[in-house]
Amino acid sequence: MTPELTTELLRAAAVGAAFLAIFGLAELWRGFGPPPEWTRKFVHVAGGLVAASLPWVLDHHWTVLGLGLALGGLLWWTRRMGWLQSVHGVERTTEGGLHFPLAIYLLFLLAAHEPVFYLVSVLVLVVADTAAAILGSAYGRATYEVEEDRRSLEGSTVFFLMAFLSIHLPLLLLTELDRGAVVLISVQLALLVTFFEAISVRGIDNLVVPLGTLYLLVKLTPQDAAAIGAQLAAQLVIIAVIALVAWRFRFLRMSGALALMLFMYGAWSLGGPAWVVAPVVAMLAFAGFRGWLQDTAAAPDARYQVLALFHVAIVAGLLFIANNTFRTLVQVPERWAALGDGDPFYPLYVGAVAAHLALLGWVLMDRAALAGWKRRRLVGGAFVGTLLVVVPAGILAGVLLPGAEGARGAQVWIHAGVGSVIPLVSVALFAGFRRWLGMGPHGTGAPGLQVLRAQTASVGMATLLVLGVHFWRLGLL
Repeated sequence: MTPELTTELLRAAAVGAAFLAIFGLAELWRGFGPPPEWTRKFVHVAGGLVAASLPWVLDHHWTVLGLGLALGGLLWWTRRMGWLQSVHGVERTTEGGLHFPLAIYLLFLLAAHEPVFYLVSVLVLVVADTAAAILGSAYGRATYEVEEDRRSLEGSTVFFLMAFLSIHLPLLLLTELDRGAVVLISVQLALLVTFFEAISVRGIDNLVVPLGTLYLLVKLTPQDAAAIGAQLAAQLVIIAVIALVAWRFRFLRMSGALALMLFMYGAWSLGGPAWVVAPVVAMLAFAGFRGWLQDTAAAPDARYQVLALFHVAIVAGLLFIANNTFRTLVQVPERWAALGDGDPFYPLYVGAVAAHLALLGWVLMDRAALAGWKRRRLVGGAFVGTLLVVVPAGILAGVLLPGAEGARGAQVWIHAGVGSVIPLVSVALFAGFRRWLGMGPHGTGAPGLQVLRAQTASVGMATLLVLGVHFWRLGLL
C-alpha cells in the first residue's frame, strides 16, 4: 500500500468517524426531548460542514463514493429498523437523508477542481435550508401548499437571505471575480435556488438545490456584470408577468406559479428570448380557454401545483437544456457539427409545447362533462386552436433563430412543420394510452398522476419519433 493511499484511507476514516460522532450526539440530544426536526437539522448542519471540507481533505472521488455508500446504507438500514430517530423521527415523509450523500458525491465529482464552487453549493444547502426550516416553522404565518407539504413565505424569505450570504461571501473573499458581478450573481442565484427549494417535495431539495447552485455558478460566473444584470432584469419581468397571469386567471397555485417561473427563466437564459414565445402564448391560450370553458360549461375550478407543471414542462425543458449544452458546453465531433451550430432542438421544443397545450385542452373538456357533437366540436376546435396559436409563435421565433441550416424562409417552414407534427402524433398516442389504461373523465379536480404521466409519455414518445426524422434530415443519423 502506497503512502498516498494510506493517507487517503486514514483521512476517510476520520471523516467517517466525524459523521458517526454527529449521529451519536444527535441521539444523545434526542434523549432530552427536543423536537425531532431540531435534531435532524443538527445532523444536517454538522454533517454538511464536514462535507464542505472534503475537497481540502480527500483527493479521490472513489473515496467520497465509498463514504457516501456507507452513509446512505447506514441511513437506509436505520430507518428500516426504526433506529436513529434523531434523523428519521419527523412526521413528514422525506428521502432527504438518502439524497444528501448522493448530492455530496456528485458535487465532489463535478467540482472538486473548483473548491469554492463546491463550498458555495454545500453552504446554500446546509445554512439556508436549515435557517429557513427553523425560522419558518417558528414564525411562519403566511403559508402555501406544495403538494402534500406546506411552506411559509417567511421561511422562503429567510432562505433567500441566507442563500445570498452563502453565495456572496465565498465568491467575494475567495475568488477574483468583479465585485459588482458577485453581487448580481448572488442575488440572481439566491432567487433561483429559493424557488427550487420552495417547490421541492420529499427531501429532493437536498439534491436539487446544491446541484442547481453548482450548474448556475458555472453558467453565470464567466459573464460580466452587464450581462448578468440583463438576465436578472429578465428574470424579474418573467416573475411579474407570471404572477399577474396566475392571479388574474387563477389556474395556478403558488407552487405551480414558481415552477412555471423557473421554466420560463430557463428557456430565456439557456435558449434566448425566442424560446419564451411559444410557452408564453401557450400559457395565455390555456388560461383564456380554461376561463371561457368555466363560464360556458361550468368546468371545475382546479388549480395546478408543481407536479402538474413538472409533467407539462419536462420534455420541453430537456430540449432547451440539450440545445444549450451542445451549443456551449460539449465539444461535438465535426460530423455532428449541426448540434452545436444554431438551435437544432428548437422546432422540437415548439412542437412539445404545442402538444401539451392540445392535451391539456382535451383533458379540460373531459372534466367539463361535455357530451355528443358539442364535445367533439370543442375537442377539434381546441386542437386546431392550439396549432393556430402555438405554431405561429414558433414561426415568429423561427424568424429570430435562422440557425445554420439555410435561408430564413426555409427555417420558418421547418419550425412550423415540426411544431405541427408533434402535437398530431401526441394526440394519437394519448388516445391509445387512454384506451389501453381505461382512462375517462376522472373527477373534477386537477388531472391525476395517471393522466399527467400519460400526457408526458405521449409527448415524449412523439418528440423522439420526430427527433429521429429531424436529425436524419440534418445529416446526424
